[in-house]
Amino acid sequence: MRVSAKGRTTTGPDRSKIMDMRTRVAAWRQLRLGGLLGPDIALGVFMLAIAFTSTLAGKPDEGPLIVTVPTAVVMTCSLAWRRRFPLVPAFACAAADLFQTSLAQAPGSQWSLAALVIAMYSTASYCSEQWAALAGAVLVASLLVGEWLVRGPDYLFIVLVFGGVWLLGRAGRVWRERIVYMHQHGQDAARLAVAQERLRISRELHDVLGHSMSVIAVQADAAGAALESEPDLAKEPVNVIHSTARGSLAEIRAMVDMLRYDDDGTGAEDIPAMAPGLFDVDALLDRTETNGLPVTRSIESDLLVPSPAYGLTIYRVVQESLTNVMKHAGMVSTHVAVRRDGTDVVVEIGNSPGTECTAQQGIGYGLRGLRERLELLGGSMTAGPRADGGFAVIARLPAERAGDPKSPSPA
Repeated sequence: MRVSAKGRTTTGPDRSKIMDMRTRVAAWRQLRLGGLLGPDIALGVFMLAIAFTSTLAGKPDEGPLIVTVPTAVVMTCSLAWRRRFPLVPAFACAAADLFQTSLAQAPGSQWSLAALVIAMYSTASYCSEQWAALAGAVLVASLLVGEWLVRGPDYLFIVLVFGGVWLLGRAGRVWRERIVYMHQHGQDAARLAVAQERLRISRELHDVLGHSMSVIAVQADAAGAALESEPDLAKEPVNVIHSTARGSLAEIRAMVDMLRYDDDGTGAEDIPAMAPGLFDVDALLDRTETNGLPVTRSIESDLLVPSPAYGLTIYRVVQESLTNVMKHAGMVSTHVAVRRDGTDVVVEIGNSPGTECTAQQGIGYGLRGLRERLELLGGSMTAGPRADGGFAVIARLPAERAGDPKSPSPA
């Protein structure tokens, strides 16, 4: 049961009835018979019934039935084409009006005025601007000619009324086009937002899990080899696997918290503290050395404290590069440098050649994700083989934005 804004309750069955009714109304509005819309056909039939009743009763008496009945049929039945072929009612009403005016007297009943107004509005609303202007001019001209034939004084009335109806029809067309555009734009924006969110989640998952899984795989191999010969030596790799797995779980939990806070809109101010940053790079290098990869470092101490987004990006660049070294080159000596170069902060990771080293440049999801991260912050990255057979990754970030509080958050 749901309470409405006016205090009345709406039960489940009542809501289903309302939804069924709305569905039926929408289906009826889209119903087509012979290519014509059902509501337009109903409008034409309704106007025809009123016109027949008025014409046969002679109220008002506008001439012989042989003239007024065909006029009534043409003017009202043409309204059934008002959205499928909107020029039909405009030209049909103009011709029928001149036909009756020249043979009897001008149509002056209320139904004829309503038919002319609907024809003018439909032409302006459902035709292109050129055809709408032409058909509107033809219809107004026919009415002015009819007024001249009967020596009437209503020229200004005709121009003002039907000109206003024409403008109203054009405004309705612009309004509908704007609604359609906004609907399509909203759908495109929603699809783009979903794609960006999926890309962000996949990038975070790859960066979090890729490094951890590589470390676990290397240590698992080491533990397996130790178990065959010296089981006591397997303890250290198992401990590393245990700590790496727990660290990955903590990072995944932090990432899930970021996504949850994004949806709820609460607690977002605590998100930067959850993500790793520049000052976590030393700890990352320490863990990597413990895992068996020989690493030397050169991290300048006078760097500006970067914003959370910059710190996370620097951390991910180092983390993904070390992961690729272990995965493609093996446990070879690696150098990590974070320094200032003019107005840029440069992150450089290079490794010595290894037996499994591949010279493929930027083909994996990891390097692609790093480029996307850097481009979002105005940075760039190059990755490729070195002259000595090793591999190098060089990332640049504009230092002048490093402390900008408007920089995007890690989320």
